[in-house]
Amino acid sequence: MSVVSEDAAADRLEQGVFHGFKIEIFKLAYGALFKMKKYLQFSCFIGVYLAVLAYGADHIALDDEKAFQKAADLLNQGMYLEAIGAYREIADYSENKNMKARALLFIGTTYSLYLNYSDDAIGIFNYVLETYPDCQAASDALFNRGMVHYEKKDFKAAYNAFTKYLDLYPNGMRRQSVDVWAESALEQMGAPELQKQMPERPVIKDAMIRVLLLKDSESATLGADSRIKIAGLVSGKTVYEGTRPVMITGNNKTFAINRIPVSEPSLTIVSEGVAVSLGNVRYRGELVISADEKGITVVNHVPLEEYLYGVVPREMPDAWEIQALMAQAIAARTYVLYIKEKTADKPFDVEATTSSQVYGGYDAERKKTNLAVNATRGQVVSYQGQLIVAYFHSNSGGHTEDASNVWGAELPYLKGVPDEFSKNAPDGSWECFLPYEDVEKSLIQSGLNVGAIKKMNPEKKSQSGRTTELTLASDKGTSKITGNNFRIRVGAEKLKSTLFDAEPKRNGVLFKGKGYGHGVGLSQCGAQKMARSGYTCMDILKHYYKNVSIVSIEND
Repeated sequence: MSVVSEDAAADRLEQGVFHGFKIEIFKLAYGALFKMKKYLQFSCFIGVYLAVLAYGADHIALDDEKAFQKAADLLNQGMYLEAIGAYREIADYSENKNMKARALLFIGTTYSLYLNYSDDAIGIFNYVLETYPDCQAASDALFNRGMVHYEKKDFKAAYNAFTKYLDLYPNGMRRQSVDVWAESALEQMGAPELQKQMPERPVIKDAMIRVLLLKDSESATLGADSRIKIAGLVSGKTVYEGTRPVMITGNNKTFAINRIPVSEPSLTIVSEGVAVSLGNVRYRGELVISADEKGITVVNHVPLEEYLYGVVPREMPDAWEIQALMAQAIAARTYVLYIKEKTADKPFDVEATTSSQVYGGYDAERKKTNLAVNATRGQVVSYQGQLIVAYFHSNSGGHTEDASNVWGAELPYLKGVPDEFSKNAPDGSWECFLPYEDVEKSLIQSGLNVGAIKKMNPEKKSQSGRTTELTLASDKGTSKITGNNFRIRVGAEKLKSTLFDAEPKRNGVLFKGKGYGHGVGLSQCGAQKMARSGYTCMDILKHYYKNVSIVSIEND
């Protein structure tokens, strides 16, 4: 996937239909929805953000292209907070002011399109305008600010932003579009204001989940326990029907089934039985196959609850307490529905790997986890009537973490809380020795060049005890890096969390830590301990997610 330019991002902000001064905003960048309904105190966020920018002077040499590619990939995978962290790293460490401004622009765009926080987005766009007025990103930031105000129905502010754009950029590439939007905003300023009530619970239009199973493959072997049917997705014409396994090859929108050419741009495979198999794994629902110059892509279209049958046992052991499994089911349901809201114009919603939620299909199902899914059918976690980004991790080590301390993204329901239930968990403590030479290699491979490292020292810790900033001393000088970025770059399996103490050794550092994962949201080990102590799934979720409600979704 190519890196998206700021021009393309702004184009996607503008996608809509202008008719009779009514704007319908369609699905936007990377399948996001332009919905601005929840608010944060921007001063809190910008304080955190500027604190990070403050140490940009001690920068690390960054490969900008690789960094933007990484951030774009994270967005495409639905890892929105991680993407903000990646863009933040560019803003911190890039030596090119245009790249810094561009990264900030994308942070603002991510807040508006993916996290539904318009006030934060506006504040970041303003920061770009004030700090980088001569960069191309500044004009896009001003345009985007006007679009966000318009969507909020603050037509006066939108009009002011659009007219300011015309004054500052009379030959700007969006001049014609801005003329139209400014006229519409002016017209709307005189129209009677319609009160739009927030829904009490999330409304779901489509509960079919599209899971990416295979991508860019030369072939796919399909089968079933009973008869399968292969048909053209668009035409509906049956091209194969039988009980024997078949091999499909394809490229450039052409297929062959058992080496027999098929004139269909895409195929759908269903079974008369419970599941259809891809390779050695069976899946409920149907499989949809497409092909391009890179090869075959297979996506599983499966109803929401049946998708969760294959997720919960892969995310949490089925031998665990039923209330913990129920909490996991609700969190997983909330997470996938949140992502699905943003992916309508993509060929799939989530992946079957840890990039989204681990999904094992029909073969992963267990009786107890299916029971947990059924017992919580349709239940989700909401904040002010909207789905939350229900992050979870293995073990908090005794205290969960603010999302802002991990990725720089301030979300009111992802706040750190004391977590006695995760203390003293089996394998909860760990040690890891990292040689300086290995750290240097890992950082270089991930796009950071800090030179030959001589010392690593944790500088700052959060209230949870996690390291939020490290100092790296090398033959090129002293640099600083956030704790989470350091952990990801040296290997999250080695450095299991940022809740650690560091002991300098001759050729490296011995890290002694607790917990496993980023520490944000629900702690799975803590959920199990709470369930064993008599707490319900509702208690568990409200402990780990602040000021939320557990509600049943409404189908539109």
